[in-house]
Amino acid sequence: MKRLLLAVFFVVLPGVSPAATMYITDTVEASVNSGKGLEAGSQFLENVRTGDKVDVLATEGEYARVMLASGAQGWIHTRYLVDQPPPDHGQLTEKIRRLQEELAGLKNENAELEAVRDQQALKIKDAEAAYARLEAGCTDYTKCRAEVDKAQKALRTSNDVIGRLKRENENLAQNAQLMWFIFGAGAVLCGFVIGMWLQSLRRRRKSKFTF
Repeated sequence: MKRLLLAVFFVVLPGVSPAATMYITDTVEASVNSGKGLEAGSQFLENVRTGDKVDVLATEGEYARVMLASGAQGWIHTRYLVDQPPPDHGQLTEKIRRLQEELAGLKNENAELEAVRDQQALKIKDAEAAYARLEAGCTDYTKCRAEVDKAQKALRTSNDVIGRLKRENENLAQNAQLMWFIFGAGAVLCGFVIGMWLQSLRRRRKSKFTF
C-alpha cells in the first residue's frame, strides 16, 4: 500500500512525465538509489544489469526516477538508459565476426582488383610499345617501299635500254651478214668476170698466131 501511494505521489507531481519503458545500456551493473547520486540520505536499493527493463517515472537533470521490475522505485543516472534494448553480447560478437570476414573478403577482392589493374597497366604499356614499334616500322616500310619503287623504275628503264641495244645489235648483225653476203657474192662475180675476161684474152692471142 505504501509503494502504491508513493507511485501515485510521483505521478501527480508537477512536471512529472508519463512512465516510459527504457533499458540499461552497455555491459554494466548500475546501482539504483533512493536519492540522486551522492546527495544526503541517498541509500542503495538494487542493482540493474545490461538489458534490464525499467519504467522511467520522471527525469531531473542527469538523473531519472525509475520503477524496477521488482516494484522498487529509485534514481539512476541517465547515461545508463537507452530507448532500445541493447544487442545481445553473443549476437554483437557474431555480427562483428561477420563484419570482419566481410572486411577480409573485401581486402582480398581489392588485392585481386589491384593485381588485375597492374596486369592491365602492363598490357597497356606493352601495347603502347608495340604501337610505337609498328609506327616506326610503317615509317621504315614507307621508305623501303619508295626505294623499291625507285629501283623497279630504274630496272624497267634499264630493261628498255637493254632491249633497244639488243634490237640494234640484232639489226647490226643482220646488216653485217648481208654485207658479207653481198661482198662474197661480189667477189665471186668479180672472179667469174675476171676469169671470163682472161679466157677471152687467151683466145684472142691464139687467134693472132694461127695461119
